[in-house]
Amino acid sequence: MAEDDGMGVRDLRTAAKDTLFHADVAIIGAGPAGLAIARELAHSKIRVLIVESGGFDFERDAQSLNRVENIGEPCRRDGVVSPGRGYDGSLAWLNDIPAFELRNRCVGGSSHTWVGKCAAFDKIDFERRSWLPGSGWPVTRDSLEPFFDRAGDLLNLGPNLYDARLRDHLRSPPEDLQFDQTKLRSFFWQFSHQSAVKREPFRFVEIARSLNAPNIEILTHATVTRINVEPSGRAVTSLEVRSLTDHRVLVQARTIVLCSGGVENARLLLSSNAVMPHGIGNGWDVVGRYLADHPRTVIARFPRSTLEPVARQFGFFGLTHKGNTHFYLHGLALSADIQAREGLLNCAAYPVQTLSSDDPWAALKRMARGSRTPGRDLLTVLRSPAMLARGLYERQVLQRGLPRKSDELRFDVMVEQPPNPESRVTLSSSTDRLGIPMAQVDWRIGSLERQSVKRLARLMQSEFKTAALPEPRLADWILADDDQAGAFMDMAHPSGTTRMGDDPATSVVDADGMVHGVDGLFIAGSSVFPTAGHANPTLMIVTLALRLADHLKRRSASAETTVRAGTPKGRAGGEILPLAATSDGKIRGL
Repeated sequence: MAEDDGMGVRDLRTAAKDTLFHADVAIIGAGPAGLAIARELAHSKIRVLIVESGGFDFERDAQSLNRVENIGEPCRRDGVVSPGRGYDGSLAWLNDIPAFELRNRCVGGSSHTWVGKCAAFDKIDFERRSWLPGSGWPVTRDSLEPFFDRAGDLLNLGPNLYDARLRDHLRSPPEDLQFDQTKLRSFFWQFSHQSAVKREPFRFVEIARSLNAPNIEILTHATVTRINVEPSGRAVTSLEVRSLTDHRVLVQARTIVLCSGGVENARLLLSSNAVMPHGIGNGWDVVGRYLADHPRTVIARFPRSTLEPVARQFGFFGLTHKGNTHFYLHGLALSADIQAREGLLNCAAYPVQTLSSDDPWAALKRMARGSRTPGRDLLTVLRSPAMLARGLYERQVLQRGLPRKSDELRFDVMVEQPPNPESRVTLSSSTDRLGIPMAQVDWRIGSLERQSVKRLARLMQSEFKTAALPEPRLADWILADDDQAGAFMDMAHPSGTTRMGDDPATSVVDADGMVHGVDGLFIAGSSVFPTAGHANPTLMIVTLALRLADHLKRRSASAETTVRAGTPKGRAGGEILPLAATSDGKIRGL
């Protein structure tokens, strides 16, 4: 689809310079959060403008704006090898993107390069935990349940069940291994997929292509360089926007929603300092602090000779939901009991198989896509009739993952981080191509993360032995209890830099996502997470985005009622300024 087909899409590079745009709601960023909000506001009276730094495709020029100055983790240590992010196949190149630069400046955002992995946060993630100062959300998990389900529908997910309760719904569940549930528990992840192409992760660009709503516009190749506020600093007024070709426009909006990710959300607030010298919403020096990610490493391995019984228990298991088959990946997590008892963080391990060169299913896939070695792949397939027959039975009848020929099975772990105000994003003295200060990232990984990961690994070792499963080979640094030799990598899940809370002294936005003291400025995405649990963030991002969209609808309705009642136009009046093209091609408010 061309960028100017379907819904209203404009490219800033071809717009008249110094054009003035008006909207009721301006959304900065066309990733999962921004597009989920826009989808909910489509076909309403609310005029929405989505401002996106890139276009509809992955472009090197736009990506260059992602550069950061990294002064923290992950840092190089002698003799310590980085574990990477664990991507393989066509996404292996993502392992080489520097820390905190793995962001997609294009319509669809991070969903361009994700594998679709989803899970809901645990109840304990929302609670105030005495052993984690600064923990606790201003909303409960129970209050988010309806939004989890709506987010699941948008992402084409199965039931939002991720613990042992899921077993009752699976067609052929893994065995109950009788692990000590006060220590180690089953955890499941599922994978978002496209409706038409089941094996492809859900791409949010498809939401943009399908909106086709008269009240929605997208402005592409448009990087917001500054958020403007009233002289008092109490309300937003406009956005200054530029393209890399130096086209400049101003966007006036009474409501602005910042949806640019954990690094960029903080960076833009800090650099918008014309009225507030330390940045918008930063009166308490909180913006950019509490940076967290999901430190990842490998904790256990099984060689080819022992992996089969483990793969049978820790792999993919399916169910039928609303006429579709959904597969869940079975892994392990620390129980809430042991987290509280031993003062640990929430963390979970998931299985990853390193496929052998003679795996017949991989050979079949290559042949279907036009193999470069068709003769060798055909021979691989012909040599494995029993495995292929067994795989078809397990997939179609038992709804299990395919049996594979693998050289190794490993368990990767992702661990949450405690709220740490010294882990942070600030502004660098260096600038990007648009003259905006780059983000300086000082990511901290503490001893508690390592302690929690080691505890999970050792529990796996002991519980596997009790269950008569092959014993895992734990990572050398865990066996040696040498924390300094343990290497972790970010998973491109930055969070916490504009955290949600009731107290402006320790948070940036309130429970509705609005920046404390700045009317009309909202933030969506993982940057508002007070703590990030161990789960991949997209399901939670979409959940909170839908919740915020409902709030914006109520806010708009209230403002419209106030205007009809005769209140003078102003911040409380909710002035409605639709987008329209004038005869000179410029976009102005009517």
